[in-house]
Amino acid sequence: MNSMSSSEYSMKQPSLKKNRTIYLHSARSPSKMTPYSQPLSLPNREIRILILQPLSQGTPIQCTVETISLLSRSSYEALSYVWGDASIRQTITFNDAPFSVTQNLAIALHHLRLPNRPRRLWVDAICINQSDIKERNEQVTLMGEIYSMAKPVLVWLGETFEGCEEAFDLMSKIAIASEDEIIEEESQTMFSFYIQLVKKEWFTRLWTIQELALADQEPLVGCGFTWTTWSVLSKVWQKVAMIEFTKMGMIMMEPGVENENSDKTVVSQGVRTSTIKVDLLNNLRTAVTDKKGEDLRDLLLNTVTSKATEPRDRIYGLLGMMSSSDRKAIIVDYNRPLGTIYADAISHIFHKGKGPSFLSGLELAGPNPPIQYSSFPSWVPRLGSESLLHSTLYHPPGIGVSGAGSTAINGHISPDLKTLYIRGLPIDTIAEKFTFGLDNECLTQLPHIEEMVLKAQHFATRHSHHRPYLHAFKTKEPVWRTLIANKLYTGAGREVAPDAYGEMYDILINNNTQKCHTNHHISHPEADRSHSYIDKTRDYRLSLLNRLPNSAFFITTTGFYGVAPSSIDVGDQIAIWFGASAPFVLRRWEDIKGRNRSQGGDSDDDSKYSDTAKAQGKEEDQSKIFAAVAVAYVAGIMDGEIVDEVYCEDLEEDVVFTIR
Repeated sequence: MNSMSSSEYSMKQPSLKKNRTIYLHSARSPSKMTPYSQPLSLPNREIRILILQPLSQGTPIQCTVETISLLSRSSYEALSYVWGDASIRQTITFNDAPFSVTQNLAIALHHLRLPNRPRRLWVDAICINQSDIKERNEQVTLMGEIYSMAKPVLVWLGETFEGCEEAFDLMSKIAIASEDEIIEEESQTMFSFYIQLVKKEWFTRLWTIQELALADQEPLVGCGFTWTTWSVLSKVWQKVAMIEFTKMGMIMMEPGVENENSDKTVVSQGVRTSTIKVDLLNNLRTAVTDKKGEDLRDLLLNTVTSKATEPRDRIYGLLGMMSSSDRKAIIVDYNRPLGTIYADAISHIFHKGKGPSFLSGLELAGPNPPIQYSSFPSWVPRLGSESLLHSTLYHPPGIGVSGAGSTAINGHISPDLKTLYIRGLPIDTIAEKFTFGLDNECLTQLPHIEEMVLKAQHFATRHSHHRPYLHAFKTKEPVWRTLIANKLYTGAGREVAPDAYGEMYDILINNNTQKCHTNHHISHPEADRSHSYIDKTRDYRLSLLNRLPNSAFFITTTGFYGVAPSSIDVGDQIAIWFGASAPFVLRRWEDIKGRNRSQGGDSDDDSKYSDTAKAQGKEEDQSKIFAAVAVAYVAGIMDGEIVDEVYCEDLEEDVVFTIR
């Protein structure tokens, strides 16, 4: 059966909107609604197709099911949508029996019904028996074929909102217009529309990325009853974003207007966020269609902020977009422990030689992870939206901490997926740490950081005879750069902070020092100076607020200093792993066990993590085993200095770290 024409997609049906309650029924016992009598054959590439019956005024949603083989290349459309809250459900009629679906899906089906003929759809929540783990495992492996063979993929963003239909109409005009032909009012209208549109939950989900990227035929995008093509939507956004972002950039560059237009920062961040989302989707579509798949490492990094209800889908939800070699390495099994699934994927990334750089961009499980990560070895990343926190904080500009070793193939993982063996250099031990407060509190704590830096300089002088070739690195970078990971606030992650930030830091320090010597009664002239201070330090303050809250500043026993997550502690080791872009903080395994015992914990660390050693009949020296705590920014060594000037000059020997 042919898919709908473009005229059918854009039709308006106001009468249906008034009678929506007719089509949605209260959910009944979902446990009894299991019309999956016919099992699917994976060798035959079988899937179910939902036959959505045509619209009949006053009747509920009715559908039947048909089993087809993908080998037959039968025509169907595949729905890409957001499941929504699983606890809010409606009942439809499926194979003449009541069937419970989420309210989001019921509303989507309501909008997708045709007036005069059935519609053939693949809808994951219905076409896969979600209670049958074996079937889920098998059908997920077919996702790449299901969405690539759909004619077409239907991206349903949700219900319409004010101005949506008018904006869709305007899209077709702007899509074929040159930038000079787009009038300001049209650009502003579309800009506001897109900012609202990308707030739709569809843009936040992980599965929807794959569903769009895999579409071989031009995907159609709908909001309410109004539809357009993905290429039109993305092309118009790129034009409008360029116009509006340039306009905002000109405003921001005008001297003396930062304070009056402080809201522009928020808006421009909205533009950047929206552009990143649309560009990511376009880039992944290109990678899948032109390059025949994307590298697993890059997929994981690009989707780290996307949401997935089932954490296993952070791997399985990318399967269809992976290169063939990566796809073959992933075994879909929803019964496997989450930590094993993640560790297996990371092991494959290490096997391809990209492990150290991958781990240095994400938050790790660490030695004492939250309950949902309790089965994780410490070196396995959490792969959730919180992971990007440390990716943005610590990924340095340039080639990174490994220097000449930045392309090193380094590290291997034990067969039981519990232990990482990796070569690198031990740097130093954390002597003191200070945890920053939340929000603006960190700005008032800078004088204490100055005191810690003075102490670090004292340590460096006292230990200058020990490994003297490291001394110069400890005074190379001023602390104002370290606190913001030496990054420009508005940069894309690789622009070095300008020297002007140093002047802003001095103003902040002086302002805090003056506050310590006043009774906080501010006269009007003082208030004016305070207002001027806010203007002059704006960018640097925003950069500090973006990076410091709930992080920790540390100094080491021989005078290094840096910033890391607050999970670090005194006694932790700083180390460089060849191939990584940032240093790692490590904790001795015997220290972890000792702390667990002192806190009254039931430590089963040996039984939990020593399978490989036991199988080989080895007694392990606990003092040489570490847990990975976090990634750190360490002043003076973030551009490969120690590797290039110390290790490559044979001043230090590397070691193999055993990480659990």
